[in-house]
Amino acid sequence: MESTVSLRVSVLGAPRVDHSGATVRLSPAAVQLLAYLVIGPREGRSRRAVASQLFGDCAESVAKRRLATAVWRLRSELRASVGADVIDTVTGGRIGLCDDVVIAVDALEFCEAVSPILSRPASALSPSDADALALATDSYRGSLLESAYDEWVLEERDRLSNLYLTVLDYLIQYYGRTRRPDRLAFFATRALELEPLREDFHRHVMQAYADTGRVDLVERQFETCRLALLRELGADPMPETVALYARLSSHLDGAMPDNIAALVEDLRRARRDVRELQALVDRAIDAVMRLR
Repeated sequence: MESTVSLRVSVLGAPRVDHSGATVRLSPAAVQLLAYLVIGPREGRSRRAVASQLFGDCAESVAKRRLATAVWRLRSELRASVGADVIDTVTGGRIGLCDDVVIAVDALEFCEAVSPILSRPASALSPSDADALALATDSYRGSLLESAYDEWVLEERDRLSNLYLTVLDYLIQYYGRTRRPDRLAFFATRALELEPLREDFHRHVMQAYADTGRVDLVERQFETCRLALLRELGADPMPETVALYARLSSHLDGAMPDNIAALVEDLRRARRDVRELQALVDRAIDAVMRLR
């Protein structure tokens, strides 16, 4: 049977529902329930599972009533806007989408576009793969339901965010390997705006810049990493980050910069101090054990 309703549901960033080129006006609660349903299995979920996940802070009887009210409101608002039922609450005692409804969801389209490519290592990325990943990043307009903080939203938001960051990481490595510092910087900026304290990203960016022969950008990236960690955590970069910078700088410039040499020496001194402290603790434990 020909589909009677076609919707486009955008859940990345500010949520939006469109039908026949027009925006469907829904209440925030209705939008959130619709988002939950459209990113779930097409056949829907049991009422009990939905009530438990969406209203888990309530007694079961209260959760069921709240779910019934939420579903009634969503069905009513959608019917008033599109002139047909979108939500199926009858088949098998489940809550899902009607069979004759076609729904496009930006989050699902993003996952479908990138997941097959990310199943292969970043080193195997082809030019067409890179183009597809770059195009997919344009559709990632923001985090899932950016103004919602329900537990299920946070879990799904983290999953999608990590997928997006992996895409950016692949592109960073690809454009370093193909010597495109302009594109590399573009995607590195996106990644580090989201996760400025992720040292593995900083290391991948430094390595990518080194692959393009830009020692100046390697040094700038290390300094960006160092200052972010100092400002937010009051900490120095991890030893592996320092070691990578030292190796890249030495390889590209022929000598280790003074600032990195000093930092390496500080870390070595800290390692010696830790070893001495460990030995002191071991002796204290032995002394206590002899008193028994």
